[in-house]
Amino acid sequence: MKEPTQQYSDLINSLQSRIQALEDENRLLKERLNEAGVSYADIVSGDAEGVVELYDLDQGARIKKFDVTDKIASDFFMMFCRGRKDLYDLRYTNLKTGKNGYYTQCFNRWDRVCHIQKKDGVRCKDCELRAYKPVTLPLIKAHMNGADPNGNDVVAIYPMLENNLCQLLVFDFDNHAKGAEQEDYANIDDRWKEEINALRRICKNLDVDAVVERSRSGRGAHLWIFFKEMIPARLARKFGFALLEKGAESVNLKSFKYYDRMIPTQDALPEGGLGNVIALPLQGMALKSGKWN
Repeated sequence: MKEPTQQYSDLINSLQSRIQALEDENRLLKERLNEAGVSYADIVSGDAEGVVELYDLDQGARIKKFDVTDKIASDFFMMFCRGRKDLYDLRYTNLKTGKNGYYTQCFNRWDRVCHIQKKDGVRCKDCELRAYKPVTLPLIKAHMNGADPNGNDVVAIYPMLENNLCQLLVFDFDNHAKGAEQEDYANIDDRWKEEINALRRICKNLDVDAVVERSRSGRGAHLWIFFKEMIPARLARKFGFALLEKGAESVNLKSFKYYDRMIPTQDALPEGGLGNVIALPLQGMALKSGKWN
């Protein structure tokens, strides 16, 4: 008959072998799902209630079609356009090169005396003819309808005011490595979903209302937090870092590997600067293709 110490040792070895076998099986099943184009995070959402959601290959078909009325556009404007209203950027895709980016809109952009036209190196913030276009309801409706096949009607806003106040915070889980812009900043795998779900759980546990949207690429996400009133960007960012650092501990996560940055990205604007832009969600063309949550 074996000694008690040996019995415990054998039991521990047996349990360790079983755990290893289960981990190997789990890894193999995830590999099979990845090969089939299905993410584990799409099957198990990870919410506290244990909701299970099956992945639908035709994501666009899941989205209820609706007409963008003035009321809908106005509600969207009130929720998301909590930054500067006196200027905005539009997305632009160069069909010859395939490159895309966001460009500040000015009434004098196509005037012959525009410094961009003259290519004399004078930046918009230093231009004596600068006349930024404001955010309007028709602009928001065009953004949501997505009639432009190249997505050149996508609006991006400047969340920080000139006095360094803001009313929103966006956590970016996109891939901003060099060259990633040509793939709309898509992540190279689907593990970002587990992290964005973790941050969403953190917010839920702390009674912080948050909105999650899938990025234009379909392989990344933004999490939006809104404040009841304008607060210093420095304070908003401090709150965001606390969510990431302390919140990670609450869900047994060492760190957020796929978290890239917070917007606003600065505590204060440089002299004459506008700060970072963030593209608004519910982009019409991307919505039709089912890339948005």
